[in-house]
Amino acid sequence: MKKYTFILLLVLPICLYAVDKNPSEFSDIEKEQRYQEMTNELRCVVCQNQSVADSNAELAQDVRNLVRNKINQGETNQQITDFLVERYGDFVLYDPPLKPKTYVLWIGPLILILVAFMALLYFIRRHANMTADSSTLTDEERNKIKKALDE
Repeated sequence: MKKYTFILLLVLPICLYAVDKNPSEFSDIEKEQRYQEMTNELRCVVCQNQSVADSNAELAQDVRNLVRNKINQGETNQQITDFLVERYGDFVLYDPPLKPKTYVLWIGPLILILVAFMALLYFIRRHANMTADSSTLTDEERNKIKKALDE
């Protein structure tokens, strides 16, 4: 029975969704849309690859509550974003601004791709040189090869 349960758990996809523990209704649909957009644009600093809307971390719940409260207080998206960047740094944004602190985030992937491309070219050329057919055999060498193949 344990074997079948294990196989069933491997075969069936298990999806986990973030559940807002403090769901509160907004008085306006515009506020609800702003809330959804903001929580999808903010990165969970604990999970690092999930948005605040998708994360089950307690910190993500705190950020969702904070965003909800600030929207209800009438703050703009920019004010909320500035507050969160001041508190957690540029990493909280999925699209950090281009400034000296974030050059590595923006230029790093390009440098890695360039280095990988150069390494690929190096290995291709090296392989081509090593496997190049040298057709400059002397008559004596050709005769030795023929004798070796005939034997």
